[in-house]
Amino acid sequence: MTATASRRHVIAGTLAACWLGPARAADAAEQIAITPELIAAAEKEGTLTLQYTSPLVTMQGLVADFGKAFPKVTVNLERKPGTAGAEAILEETAAGVTRVDLYQGSDVGMNAELRDKGVFAAVEPANIADYHPTARIMAPYLYYQVLERTVVAYNSKFVTDEEARKLRSWTGILEPEFKGRIAISEPSVGVALGPLLYVMNAPGMGEAFLRKLRDQQPRIYLTTAQMRDAVVSGQRPISWGADWEAVILLEVDAGAPIRFVYPDPTPEFTVSGWGVLKQAPHPHAARLFLAWKMSREGALDEQAPYSMERSMMANLPETRAAFQAVQKQPWYAPPGKTWAPDLQDWISNGGKYQETWEKIMKHGG
Repeated sequence: MTATASRRHVIAGTLAACWLGPARAADAAEQIAITPELIAAAEKEGTLTLQYTSPLVTMQGLVADFGKAFPKVTVNLERKPGTAGAEAILEETAAGVTRVDLYQGSDVGMNAELRDKGVFAAVEPANIADYHPTARIMAPYLYYQVLERTVVAYNSKFVTDEEARKLRSWTGILEPEFKGRIAISEPSVGVALGPLLYVMNAPGMGEAFLRKLRDQQPRIYLTTAQMRDAVVSGQRPISWGADWEAVILLEVDAGAPIRFVYPDPTPEFTVSGWGVLKQAPHPHAARLFLAWKMSREGALDEQAPYSMERSMMANLPETRAAFQAVQKQPWYAPPGKTWAPDLQDWISNGGKYQETWEKIMKHGG
């Protein structure tokens, strides 16, 4: 086992210990694998609709590679990230609408609600043993395949590396020189909710910290994409509390003047769950895509230049050339301690934390 794979195994074990908990009684799982029979059935259906949460460039890359392997199956993409995407699935299911086949969602709490309301089919990829336990936190209904790490990103034209080093401390963002220079996204997706869980549970932070952060006059954006645009343009040169390693590597690889630091401790967690809808109108095509996504080819695609994610497949080498290049830069420093959110806290209190954030950050509460 490589050093990278070994570290991932330790991380996965920690996350699984924190996250594996009580869930609905599981249905008998249908095993899925890429077989001639499944391929033929999927090609007969000819299409599927995937509702997703990842950046568009990432999903377009994944779908293009799936299309190379299975050119007779067309994938229709609909981006509805985070909480809003899960709520849309709930509404359609309650109304008896059977339109979406495959789901990728990044609000862990809402994913659990969808699971508990019986939205997903019980399936199990034949190669599930190739993945660390974290991938199975909501099995056999949802599968989590990548590990995220929170970063604080900054525009190197407007923020010095010396200033950025202060941002490794969670309270560093409160330094006077950062006032009016901060971009924040609403915590409506998992990559923003994970850090918020840390803030709400860390000693000496919580609501008092949020009020101090508000007094730094951050500009609040509806989505993380809008927030990053502000950082790249220099309008607000620091993104705080809602960016993650993979998406910032995409910016770096594209030539943007973006660098990043890991806060200490670094939130490290998985958020994007994939599931086949129980009432999928194209059930075979959806199963084929998920089986391919869980294959070694799909795992390597997560680490491709259009994605930059870290796959949770065991013994998969680090193949992200952009990350390897960044590690050689003088401004780069690896994360120190890591922190994994508690799944039950996320499910039970995530909505309350969102409301508290909104009350303080947007309404002066």
